[in-house]
Amino acid sequence: MKLTTIKLRYQKRNSLPNILVVLFLLLFPVLCSAQQYNFSFHQTPVSTALLEVSNKTNIRISFDADNLEQFSIDGSLETDSVSAVLDWILDGTGYRAEFKYNTWLIYKPGEDEQKREPVEIHVSGYISDGETGERLPYATVFVGQKNAVIPSTVDGVFSVKLKENEQCFFQVRYLGYQSLDTIITITSSNSTLTLELQQKLQNIATIDVPGHKLEMLEVNNDAGHVTFNPRRFTDLPNFGEPDVFKTLQLLPGISTQENSSQLNIRGSSADQNLVTFDGFTLYNLDHFFGVFSALNPNVIKDIQVYRGGFDSRYGERVSGIVEITGKSGDKTKPRIYGGVNMISGNLTAEIPISEKLSLVAAGRRAYSDVYSSWLADAILAKQTGRGNRFPEADNAIEPEFYFSDFNTKLTWTPSKKDIVSFSVYGAKDNLNSSNIMERDNIEINTEDVNKWGNYGFGISWKTQHRANYFSELQLGHSGYYNDYYNNTTFSDSLNQQIPVLDQREHIATNEENKLLDYFLSFKNTVFLNTSNQLEFGLASRYTTFNYYKDAEEDVIYSKLEKSAMLYTGFVQDKISLTTKWAVKPGFRINFYDETDEFYFEPRLAVNYQVNDNVLLKMATGKYYQFLNKSATEQTYGYNRDFWILADGDRNPVVSSNHFILGTSITAGKLFFDVEGYYKSVNGLQEYLFKVPDRTPGETPSVEPGGEPLSLFIAGDGKAFGIDFLAKYQTLNFSSWVAYSLSKSIRNFDEINNGADIPALFDQTHELKWTNMLSYKRWNFSGVMQYTTGHPYVESTAKDDDFNVTRVYKRLPDYFRVDLSANYNFNIKRVNIKPGLSLLNAFNTENYLGVFVREFNFQGENFLETTPIKAQDITLNFFVNFSF
Repeated sequence: MKLTTIKLRYQKRNSLPNILVVLFLLLFPVLCSAQQYNFSFHQTPVSTALLEVSNKTNIRISFDADNLEQFSIDGSLETDSVSAVLDWILDGTGYRAEFKYNTWLIYKPGEDEQKREPVEIHVSGYISDGETGERLPYATVFVGQKNAVIPSTVDGVFSVKLKENEQCFFQVRYLGYQSLDTIITITSSNSTLTLELQQKLQNIATIDVPGHKLEMLEVNNDAGHVTFNPRRFTDLPNFGEPDVFKTLQLLPGISTQENSSQLNIRGSSADQNLVTFDGFTLYNLDHFFGVFSALNPNVIKDIQVYRGGFDSRYGERVSGIVEITGKSGDKTKPRIYGGVNMISGNLTAEIPISEKLSLVAAGRRAYSDVYSSWLADAILAKQTGRGNRFPEADNAIEPEFYFSDFNTKLTWTPSKKDIVSFSVYGAKDNLNSSNIMERDNIEINTEDVNKWGNYGFGISWKTQHRANYFSELQLGHSGYYNDYYNNTTFSDSLNQQIPVLDQREHIATNEENKLLDYFLSFKNTVFLNTSNQLEFGLASRYTTFNYYKDAEEDVIYSKLEKSAMLYTGFVQDKISLTTKWAVKPGFRINFYDETDEFYFEPRLAVNYQVNDNVLLKMATGKYYQFLNKSATEQTYGYNRDFWILADGDRNPVVSSNHFILGTSITAGKLFFDVEGYYKSVNGLQEYLFKVPDRTPGETPSVEPGGEPLSLFIAGDGKAFGIDFLAKYQTLNFSSWVAYSLSKSIRNFDEINNGADIPALFDQTHELKWTNMLSYKRWNFSGVMQYTTGHPYVESTAKDDDFNVTRVYKRLPDYFRVDLSANYNFNIKRVNIKPGLSLLNAFNTENYLGVFVREFNFQGENFLETTPIKAQDITLNFFVNFSF
């Protein structure tokens, strides 16, 4: 069944017509009672006639368009009564008009149906954007007759069991859209509802619409689960353009890092999070040292964040999940939008190829290799050590850098029950940090080049088999590469004979890490009834990796290569025991061929709705990870850690146990959320290696085939803490405060004799305060961030058996305030949005870490250490456009 609900839609106009519209709305009942209506139809379908009545009288009408299209009307009528018009149109159809809940409801009464007991039937629905036709994932559907809340799937579909011919109240909510309230009468067992939502007017709206314009985040009922509205990213302060992952760092439990878009969630390393885009994995999240996300924000439709305790649908990681759904494109008209800033430019196009086929294409590129603005130069200087060195250092680093990425998504909708999509993504970075330094009259000339990138594609087919049964078949491929090359030449800078330098000498270091995966998955959702939503699926993934590291060809540290298959199945059930209690039991089982073992992952989440304002929640589960990054002592290059596959021996399978307990409280316009967590992790890895003696004119002190050059070590860890979120929301103002108190520690037998050492992303206190204000055509925002300093290794010593002694210190506390403002205006059909961001507005002195290079030269180890100072007060200008 195609449900059609007609309602008055507001258009963007100048002020005088808008005033007239408001006056008209206020006087509508009076005008309606005195107005004469004149309608004339000639063999017109009844559904078309009702649409015309709705447009001319400005009333809401809800009816079954498919059934009423079978009837036609012929004749003319003049009357002052809307009811009389509807009765005249419906005469002879067997349908009746009734005004209820501010809507004219068209339904077909039946005498025999009143005599028998109504039967329950499954009804499915589709939730979409009313303007573009794009499906809206994970919307919330409240069914009044069932007093139940039903979440839609990632494809915006839901199913509910209702009594036939029962009038049912539906309320649909989705972050960033006006809620939809409607009355629906179900008339057949194959009923299909189409519910369209309208985006909340903002930025250049000229009349007020009830509701919150500035919603950006929503805390879900499940522990650790948060939904983000990507449309508001552009209004936050930024270095270049909106960054997806740095915006997520404003949440409690996700550590703030100025120099990285990596996500350290609740005391875990970034590689322990699964980040997917349209189903395939993103292995690297950074562009330009984290100033930009590796994913273009213009192509994002929905972001779901799980900070732990995630359910059985997700696996292969032990910390968090970030599930990103890409846009499928406007199905009604072409749209082009993009922007330029002081570092890069981007362009996105949404093209409706046909009624059933749409295309989204986007591209970004930094032009810092062609023209480098002062902002790009400043960021490069900070991140590579130039301009931040110790007074005695004499580095001359002139880095060159650029990045680029692209997205393409083709979506085919052959029917309402089927969606086929093909999504492609690619990104690369190129950093050249070559430099010249001088030490003891010896000139050290270093060629230093680092290239890395992501790529992937996914093909999915989502279909509805029955009114209550949906499935998704997906296959795809992801890849990651990181190539590092360093060639250092030593020479006599004074052109005079030095005893230890009787000839020119050079050393070279090569490092490569490549990762490929191919996957196939089949996921199913069955709405058994209003209280049970069963989900189950099967998946397989083939992964291959290689890692190579040398110090010239005569010293090869590692040459690793491995492939493995992972087979997975999962089952879970979302059960509403009562109107207050909801449980989600489930499990995930894995078979990993490299170890020839099964790994069982039980999961459980429980919610208790104490009353309308208080919710209690908990989650626990077991998690395994078969692909992870090994930390390394490497002190040069940008991507220092590298991906490896577990083998159950030298590289163990990582495992973790999660325990989360929390509560959410609503008090008017205030919302509070508190979650405490504890998680243990086993199978953590570090990679240790020896630095060879590089005295010019002599061979390395470590020879191939002799003593070991490198070693993998395994250890354990734990993280615990409490995350607090307070949110205040009004029509034009939104503010939230995120605070985290946490601790993350690790243990390795080979490091400091097995004593606790801090994780390098450990932060005791973290406070973030975000504010957003919309005033007419203006948008203002401000972000305050305070964190205690990250730990770093001040010095390290290692014996021949790889026993390591480290001295840890902490950076100074970090404090920064960022401000932003942008203005919206139109030139004909083009919307233009210029804006300014003022970063570190108070010009506070902060430090991000240390840049360390280790040498063994003339039999003596020494370190060149450079503190990495954070960005000073910085002004960024950008212009976004759309038409």
